[in-house]
Amino acid sequence: MSSFFFVFLLSIALFAGLSEAGCPKQVLAFQNGFATSHDILQVHCKSGDDDLGVHFVKYGDPVYSIRFGDNVFIGTYWNCFIRHGPNMEYFLKFDAYTSAPFRKCGQVHLWIANEDGIYFSEDGKPEEKRFDWTKV
Repeated sequence: MSSFFFVFLLSIALFAGLSEAGCPKQVLAFQNGFATSHDILQVHCKSGDDDLGVHFVKYGDPVYSIRFGDNVFIGTYWNCFIRHGPNMEYFLKFDAYTSAPFRKCGQVHLWIANEDGIYFSEDGKPEEKRFDWTKV
């Protein structure tokens, strides 16, 4: 029975490792869309034990992006805290990504920060407003 269990675990480990090679990483991206105010967007994301620290995105800069693979066994999530304004008084803390019950590969999850709120687009689809800013 113990050899069967070992072979079973080895099979799962090999399957997970091989499927990683054929599955492009997910992309979580943040764009500064403050065309009027030109505010700086502050982004701070965490996932499990990963804390990526604070990043600043100026208007006109390329998007700030995070590339990652989904954990098929325990799931993957990214919680993010974004801020802007003269004294960073506008903010939002939200779940920017939560993995699906089944594995997805190579998706682009774009969050766009605009003056009137936060918009979301997945894989180049039209963006939709998801959140309003909270003010301190």
